[in-house]
Amino acid sequence: MTKYQSVVAVEATVARAVWRDSFGAFMGRVAACFPRRESRQTLRETVEAVLMGLQRLSCWTLAEALGHCGPHRLQHFLARAVWDHGTVRTCVASFAVGHLADAQAVLVVDETGDEKSATDAVGAARQYSGALGGVGLCQVAVHLAYASAAGSALIDRALYLTRDWAFDDERRELAGVTDEVAFATKPQQAAVMLARARAQGFPARWVAADEVYGSRDLPPVPRPTERPLPERELPVRRQPTRARSRFPSIHWQA
Repeated sequence: MTKYQSVVAVEATVARAVWRDSFGAFMGRVAACFPRRESRQTLRETVEAVLMGLQRLSCWTLAEALGHCGPHRLQHFLARAVWDHGTVRTCVASFAVGHLADAQAVLVVDETGDEKSATDAVGAARQYSGALGGVGLCQVAVHLAYASAAGSALIDRALYLTRDWAFDDERRELAGVTDEVAFATKPQQAAVMLARARAQGFPARWVAADEVYGSRDLPPVPRPTERPLPERELPVRRQPTRARSRFPSIHWQA
């Protein structure tokens, strides 16, 4: 073995050790959200499979990559296993921002659509999706990402329900949508996620979003003569970007 090969082998060994320790620390951080050992094990396997870089992600492809005989175990984990979704979201966001934190960071709001073949999936409807390049049958979710000089990561998400879906009691019951989930516009969903990020103390200087999120559904900035906004509200400032003046950017005020 040459000196170069020895160095490469050592670096690979160190990288694997760092990855193993980091991954273990992350799993330990969210373990308390999963009361059953089987759920914790399935979570670990699912995350490992997602990180394999598969071309298409589904319970079928993940199960195949993991060597399972079918997708049933992963489907049960995602659809019926009992675990605290909200606490997992909070833990994951805190973990990610802990590695990326920067006072000049940007919180990025955007949405994406996943094409569907039927309306059985929660929220699936004919609606506009930039990912599809127009109107199609899809699910749409609003995402919040944290971006800094150190990197970026998704830290929150909300599935968008159209009005027809949100007020259809029969479909809601069949799909398992709880009564706590009410209709909300995409800007309203974004405002809730931004408020959560602020409540967790994530440092950020700006919020970036396209024109869809520059509506009156976001809380306004108080004028000097108005009372200060209560802590539960999120003060923002809308102003045109230099690149495209018709798209507002939103300034995150401490």
